[in-house]
Amino acid sequence: MPIPKNKYIELKAFFDFQRKKEFNKEKLKAAVEHIALHPDALFEELWTKMTEEDMRPVPSNWVPQDDKLKIEGEE
Repeated sequence: MPIPKNKYIELKAFFDFQRKKEFNKEKLKAAVEHIALHPDALFEELWTKMTEEDMRPVPSNWVPQDDKLKIEGEE
C-alpha cells in the first residue's frame, strides 16, 4: 500500500531516508545478481581497486599460469 501523500509530507525526512535505503538495497541486489551471472565482472571490479600495497609477496615455489611469465625450466 503506497504512502498517503499527507503522511509523506508530514514525515518527509523519515520516508525519504527509507526510500533511499530501499533504492540502494535494490541497486546492490541487482549488482550481486549480475556478478553471480558474470563472475569475471567481479574479478575485474576487484582487480581495478587493488593497489600494490594490497598485494602479497610471491612464494618461491609459485609458477605463473601465463607461459610468458615463466622462467625457463618452470613447469
